[in-house]
Amino acid sequence: MRNHFIAVSIAAALVMSACATNNTKTTTNSFQAKQAAKTLVVKPDVELKILMASGLQETRADWSLSGTENLAAALEAELKSRGADISVMNPSEGLSAKQTQIIKLNDAVATTSLTYDFMGRGLPTKKDKFDRTLGPGASALSIGTGSDYALMVRARGSFSSGGKIAMNIAMAALGGPVQTGGTQLYATLVDLKTGDIVWSNLASTALGSDLRKPGGADTVVKSLMKDFPL
Repeated sequence: MRNHFIAVSIAAALVMSACATNNTKTTTNSFQAKQAAKTLVVKPDVELKILMASGLQETRADWSLSGTENLAAALEAELKSRGADISVMNPSEGLSAKQTQIIKLNDAVATTSLTYDFMGRGLPTKKDKFDRTLGPGASALSIGTGSDYALMVRARGSFSSGGKIAMNIAMAALGGPVQTGGTQLYATLVDLKTGDIVWSNLASTALGSDLRKPGGADTVVKSLMKDFPL
């Protein structure tokens, strides 16, 4: 009976941890969403790991691939359900050097933004501002696509191994800490005319949102696209 209670308690905790948290930001620069805009969806950058009983994590290429494909499909479906006109870009196929550079620049700016805009390390001059930009060179992503905006998403997550699940049950029985893993996604919407990041969202989810499964990716995207301006 005691073990049954522990298992139920852990399950309840995991359900609670599956709830999503969001932190959306919109540019404080002058911005008005363009009507009938075309949005470029850059294929997501996804890395998923297995959380071992030891607490160490190991990247799973098969999970990462499934997560990438599922997240890409869910993003496209969500945008189309909103009546959006979209095009899709795969960063590993046929990009110009300038386009590749802009995508890498977005990654660098996103990393900085996560540190200073989202993680409580705000710069004194940025307390009331969100004006991250890639600069006018971002227009390179509109070449060949005719897009007005580009949506770029990065996801990092981990999922417990069977051994880790067993370890969690044992630790919970002893009153110790439980490590369950989870998924964090960061999205940026870039105005390709100005280069401004006009909207972004940092979304954190846990076991209820499994990118390895199409349904899980759909759930993640519903949360990620909160307050999306287009």
